[in-house]
Amino acid sequence: MARRKTHQASETSRQAILEAVLSRAVEAGYEGTTMADVARASGLPIGSVYWHFQNKEQLFVALLDYCFEVWKQTNTSTGGMRDLLRHSISQSAAASASLADPAAAFWSIGLVFAFERRLQDNLARQRYLAIREEMFQFVTSQLRASYPGVPEPVATQLAHDMAVMGRALTDGFRVAAAAGDDTDFTRYADLAADALEALVAARLKEYTDA
Repeated sequence: MARRKTHQASETSRQAILEAVLSRAVEAGYEGTTMADVARASGLPIGSVYWHFQNKEQLFVALLDYCFEVWKQTNTSTGGMRDLLRHSISQSAAASASLADPAAAFWSIGLVFAFERRLQDNLARQRYLAIREEMFQFVTSQLRASYPGVPEPVATQLAHDMAVMGRALTDGFRVAAAAGDDTDFTRYADLAADALEALVAARLKEYTDA
């Protein structure tokens, strides 16, 4: 019983640390977040933070994994391209402008890892890039299911192309949100969906006319 309570207390502390670093990271970014900041925000002794995580890299790796789990839970039920874009642009990217949804807003920080090549050997950067690829494969799989009856090579290439375009649009809107641009994210998510759906229709017409 005592061991179980100790384990529960440890998990509670770990969760408090992750929530603290999430809120701090959204405000200050990777470079601006320190282990001391996280200890203060979590209300735990700094020794407790170091007991769970040896350094900031490990802390951000765990935070990336946590946010990825949240992302998977909120995206599992999404359907075709329009649903995916509405969620990724009007919800996730738009969240970069505020702290209302820190787990979604956190992904704008991931762009820092993409741009900062000097962090080449940073464990958090490596984990971000791996998760980014997993996200891409997930979206590609979702889109592939949107083209029933289309031959595998055609559907696979089409899903890949639309995933690339969707990711590029989402990344762009994350920057817009973080910069404070006056953007109606819901409207532009639908405009993006209109454009990509028209492109899909044109590609499929080329295939049927061939």
